[in-house]
Amino acid sequence: MNKALKNPITYIAFIIPTLVLYAIFFCYPVIVSFIYGFFRWDGITEKVFIGFDNFARLWDDEVFRKALLNNFYFMVFSLIVNIPLVFLISIIISKVRRMRDFYKSAVFVPVVISTATVAILFGVLYNYDSGLINQFIRLVAPESWAREWLSDPKLALLSILIANAWQNVGFFIVLCLAAILNIPKEIVEASKIDGVNGWQETWSITLPLVKPVLFVMLLLSVSGTMKVLDIVQIMTNGGPFQSTEVMATYMLKVGFRSMELGYGSAIGVAMFIIILVLTGILQRLTKSEEVQY
Repeated sequence: MNKALKNPITYIAFIIPTLVLYAIFFCYPVIVSFIYGFFRWDGITEKVFIGFDNFARLWDDEVFRKALLNNFYFMVFSLIVNIPLVFLISIIISKVRRMRDFYKSAVFVPVVISTATVAILFGVLYNYDSGLINQFIRLVAPESWAREWLSDPKLALLSILIANAWQNVGFFIVLCLAAILNIPKEIVEASKIDGVNGWQETWSITLPLVKPVLFVMLLLSVSGTMKVLDIVQIMTNGGPFQSTEVMATYMLKVGFRSMELGYGSAIGVAMFIIILVLTGILQRLTKSEEVQY
């Protein structure tokens, strides 16, 4: 067995299938999308080369700019609301002595539910006539306080943001909680001997030691929110009046409904470049050193 592991051919035999799948399902689609972006093509007739016209069209496309802005709303909501909330809940669970495993499992349950199920569930909750949210509002407040959560352009995006956060925070809580529980007890006990209170312990000890995990959460949040698709597609399909349109939903509409595969590919390439640039900037800004206990 040891001789086999020392043989480079053994490593190559295990690596090649992964590289092949990576090339087929990632590299090839990216390259093909980039090539199609230079053509006017409906997917049926002959492709017509138009150079950078599709990419130049993005700058003048008001719907694309609105979709890009909505993606940034997703990102900002995740960074300002989700990550601090994840850290707070993780701290609370880490302090619990009884039924900790139950709470860890409970917060993770939404993660294993399919996005389609989550979207349908919140669609029912947001229903104007029979949704539980409006039913509760009618019990404690006037009828006029009930809202069309997914039909009001001012509320639809916020409603989706909440549903998306409910599904995804559990995964980040588990990551953050694992990092917190991995902090050596000796450090915490020594800080208590020095008279450090709960807030000081969280701010001066816990937060610095879990920063590498927080940086990972940051990168995952940015890349995930910039390519969000399914929950928006099912809940509102980009409506009402394109108030919840994101780049991925707009790409599908342009490419497969309007049959402008060239322009749709240009949108996909723009998404890829934006995500690449943002994650690259974040990696430079949040360079984390290995934590030494």
